[in-house]
Amino acid sequence: MKFCPRCATPLIQRLDGGRDRPACPAPGCGFIHFGDFSIGVGGVVIRQNRVLLIRRGHEPGRGWWQLPGGYAEHDEPLVTAVEREILEEAGIRANVVEVLGFRHSVGGQGSIGGPSTNVYVAFRLEPDSSSEPSHDQDEITGAEFFDIDVLNAHERVQNLTKWAVGWALSGARGLQPAPRTQDPTRPPWSLFHV
Repeated sequence: MKFCPRCATPLIQRLDGGRDRPACPAPGCGFIHFGDFSIGVGGVVIRQNRVLLIRRGHEPGRGWWQLPGGYAEHDEPLVTAVEREILEEAGIRANVVEVLGFRHSVGGQGSIGGPSTNVYVAFRLEPDSSSEPSHDQDEITGAEFFDIDVLNAHERVQNLTKWAVGWALSGARGLQPAPRTQDPTRPPWSLFHV
């Protein structure tokens, strides 16, 4: 990123918050680039002691099995994102029960050469129907419910997936969605608690 996304002025480096950051020098603009961030979501969906997995059709990880999931949109609550991704990738409607945990990773290159960061939130969901999984044969080349023993023995199932499934089945309680009231004066938000 070389130009301000708000006013198109060339960015400069400015000390802010203890480090140099790309910032807009235009009077009244105030834009500061704090880095590139993304939030991913994935869902453990269990039906009759079998876990829903999808097989990746694209790199990275083409051919590997994992939880259905993907990126949350910038204006989308995480609960909505994970339910949408499971439906899009595996054709299964499911509802969030709890947050199992999250992974934070820093690495790769952001849009202006600095590091990017990703937070991935793993949820447990309950399917709301007995429909069979389906997939698009492009981004996703397989979608099916796996027996736990088969999943754990499978060499091409991601470790994060194995951890999330194990945690969901352990009986440990995850973070529960807090009830909230709809407030049209505030943007959508989510709160999870013990």
